[in-house]
Amino acid sequence: MKRRAYQRPLWIGAALLTMGTVILLFMNYAKFDSTLEGRERARHGMLAAHLAKTIEARLALGLELEPTPSLQAALRQELTHDPRLHALVALDNAGVQRILATLEDDPGQPALWQRARRAAISGQPMPEQAHSGTLALPLQNAFGVRAGWLVLEFDLSAPQRQAQQAFRRLWPSAVGALALTILLLAALGPRWSRGLREEELPEDAPAPALHAQRERRRRSIRQLGLLLSLLLMLVQGAIAWRAYDVFSEVGTEDAPRLAATFAHTLTPGLERALEHGIPLSKLRGVDDWLQQAFAAGAEFASVTIEDAGEHPLFRVDNPHATPNRDESDDSLFRFPLLLDHEVMGNLAVTVDPHPLAERTRQLGIEFATLLLIGVLLSMEILHGLLARNQHAHVDDPQHADGRHAQAAEAARMLARLRLPLFLYFTGSELPRAFLPMWARQLAGQVLPRWWEGTWLESWFGVFNLLPEAVRNTLPISLFLLTIALVSPFAGRQSARHGPRRLLHTGLVLALAGHVTAMLADSLLTLCVARILTGASSGFLTVATFDFIGRSGARARGMAVYLAAYVAAGICGAGLGSLLVDRTGTSGVFAVGIVFTVLAFLSVLNLPTLGETSQKPTPLAGALWHLLRQPRFLGLLVLVGLPMQLLQQGLLFYWAPLALSAQGEPTSFIGLTMMAYFFLVLLLNAPAARWADRSGRHAGIVLAGLAIAGLTALASGMIDTPVAIALSVAAIGVIWAAGFPAQGALVLRLDERDLAGVPPTVAVGVYRMVERIGAMLAAPAIALLVASAGYADTANLIGILLITCAALQAWILWREQRRERRQINPLPVQPPTAAGSCKKETP
Repeated sequence: MKRRAYQRPLWIGAALLTMGTVILLFMNYAKFDSTLEGRERARHGMLAAHLAKTIEARLALGLELEPTPSLQAALRQELTHDPRLHALVALDNAGVQRILATLEDDPGQPALWQRARRAAISGQPMPEQAHSGTLALPLQNAFGVRAGWLVLEFDLSAPQRQAQQAFRRLWPSAVGALALTILLLAALGPRWSRGLREEELPEDAPAPALHAQRERRRRSIRQLGLLLSLLLMLVQGAIAWRAYDVFSEVGTEDAPRLAATFAHTLTPGLERALEHGIPLSKLRGVDDWLQQAFAAGAEFASVTIEDAGEHPLFRVDNPHATPNRDESDDSLFRFPLLLDHEVMGNLAVTVDPHPLAERTRQLGIEFATLLLIGVLLSMEILHGLLARNQHAHVDDPQHADGRHAQAAEAARMLARLRLPLFLYFTGSELPRAFLPMWARQLAGQVLPRWWEGTWLESWFGVFNLLPEAVRNTLPISLFLLTIALVSPFAGRQSARHGPRRLLHTGLVLALAGHVTAMLADSLLTLCVARILTGASSGFLTVATFDFIGRSGARARGMAVYLAAYVAAGICGAGLGSLLVDRTGTSGVFAVGIVFTVLAFLSVLNLPTLGETSQKPTPLAGALWHLLRQPRFLGLLVLVGLPMQLLQQGLLFYWAPLALSAQGEPTSFIGLTMMAYFFLVLLLNAPAARWADRSGRHAGIVLAGLAIAGLTALASGMIDTPVAIALSVAAIGVIWAAGFPAQGALVLRLDERDLAGVPPTVAVGVYRMVERIGAMLAAPAIALLVASAGYADTANLIGILLITCAALQAWILWREQRRERRQINPLPVQPPTAAGSCKKETP
């Protein structure tokens, strides 16, 4: 028995290390594949743009899409130059094939070409089939009218082989790092788990001895958790570093391949001039012609036409290249200009290394993000396992006072609540990265296809009349609106039936939402799925707040909720973006179903905290009563809504756009936003513990709002990227401390402050108004930016936040002053000389 108790945590730890290694390996392989495929598509996009200009030049002369011998020869030359090209096809507007150039032994896939044309028309991603990718570009005539489509079919097996080769270089290092960490666990684990090897005392042993033994076991479990955390970060950090190193070596092949593709868009025109007897030195209009070629990208610094002795004849610099760069660092590639197999000159392409270095830095950020996702997934699972063991035994109430038993039960419940919240939010956040694009794709198919010709099509045909902009945003808007509308109803149900039932209902609705989304083939079906998901989010959030309110540790409970939400947001969005490239949208929602089922299983044995049923006030009456209570209304208007403006408006909308307007690259913006999430995860738990111990929840929230206003003013007045980045980091600190304290203030309101409305109903109403404020924050900031600019918008937000903090502080000061007067009346006057006593009324 003692041997099993000692070995079981070590086996669980080894399994957890293996699982963390497998998760990170899978994510890195998916990243290899999607990145290399994206680069291959970009290279063929450059070639497709060149071919489209060639065909459009013929259309501008009034010619039709016809397979003339010269055009057929030019297209076959492209196939010969690029062995990864399978077919070049020109289709008219009706999809009829007009021009075709394929390899001799490969007739191509006509059905795939038609799918590519339809995808380009509807704005959907280009289709793939049997390792073949496609690109479709519109062809316009001299009047700017679309005359047809150019479709490229190319091979995707080469980037897939590159990804497999990179993975084969990665996994041995990962296995070696895993073996090393397991050996460290086997060596250090017995020392850190001494408390688990003690013989269990009998139940009739003295209470102090039982309590001391339980404390030693809990201490051993915490020590094992710390050891496993360090080993997890060690093995996953080693894998991430090796993955970045391997992929950086693969990325060095980009420069020569890009230069070759770019040069090939220019050499045919120069060689045709040589065929017509025009020497390179006698060419005219070369500068303007070469300048147009730089639209392909900023990776190219300059193009030079040289004679056979490599003496420059013409040189054109890219105006979009990195200014003030050291040209000695540029990469130079020469490509011969031939006439009858004789070299008549060279086309020298100079590649600017700075955009490629920026791409490498961006890649490093992406691999660091994968590392963070892997660590968070592993850590949350480890935290859930530790919570089940560390709080598995609560001290016997007969041997402990009621306050200690209640505190232990609250700690047990809060610790076990985090894992189901994390699993649920991870499943819900999976489609965040691709949902806007997917909604735009389905906007062309509003109703399900099997409704065509039925009475359902006529009943719901009004959705086809909605403007395209409305249809594109309808799933997201309905999701947020559903959360706002169901929150008061959820609070009423929680007051009547308890939070456990509401929690189970929310998870069942989430499961139904994932299944509906997995089967969605129309915009209406996706909207139904998002409504179900929004209802589940409203139910689960209110149920969680009710659990936290009953626990008594309100700020710490809100910190648990915030940590689970932020960690799941990072993991879910990252996993979803990787899965959708590999498995499609159906695979993403299938994984969401798995996460939801695991969350449901993890809450089956969730402890209760004195759930009582009560008949709540009707929703309309509750809303009327609450909005007439000064304390509730002040907290909502002067704290809740400004906090949403701070996060949804200033942080998530204004800051990325302001940085982009100042020319900052995507990598810097991503790092800045990651700093916010990192600070929230790092600081929210200690800040919440300090808030509960000190009881200064209101002071923390008001100080946070005031500091947020000052940072907004500073970023608007200084108006530099560094100032904006520091403001984002400050908002991370403010949100980590302010959100748990704000939640504690809401949960501390008693029925006297709420006009007899149960606290759960008040939480639902608070969430409803808060969600509406979150929906309106970004449009309000957009209007301000359009009228006042980025700097003045930040200044206005800063003034508003400081004003709200000052007003709420003044209201609280008046309330505290009134309460002190009621509790402590003025002292009694000493008796006068006549022996009478006079009292002053308070």
